[in-house]
Amino acid sequence: MDDKGQALVEFILIVPVLLLIVLALFDIGNIFIKKYELNNDLETVATLYENGDKTELALFISSEDLKYNEETSGDFVKLTISKNIKVSAPILSNVLGKNFKIETSKNVYQSGDANE
Repeated sequence: MDDKGQALVEFILIVPVLLLIVLALFDIGNIFIKKYELNNDLETVATLYENGDKTELALFISSEDLKYNEETSGDFVKLTISKNIKVSAPILSNVLGKNFKIETSKNVYQSGDANE
């Protein structure tokens, strides 16, 4: 029996599966990194909102290509930012979609100065 030929056939059958797994791991890692960066961006947005820098806030949101939303509830404002992440792994993009949306939010105390 030729064991080298059998090993080659098994390798050829396994390589595409391994490549798909590696690509999916890269995309999942990218999503986690972007989520971490989005949380950092939310802290910046919250600071700008609390300081009342509406112009600076609008510039930051547009420069980072973020979607921004404010919801007022009593004395608090819920600041929400989101961003779309491109998923390129073949099977993972079928499950999550080509553009995976990540979102984070934070409740901030609404002072009288922030709305003026």
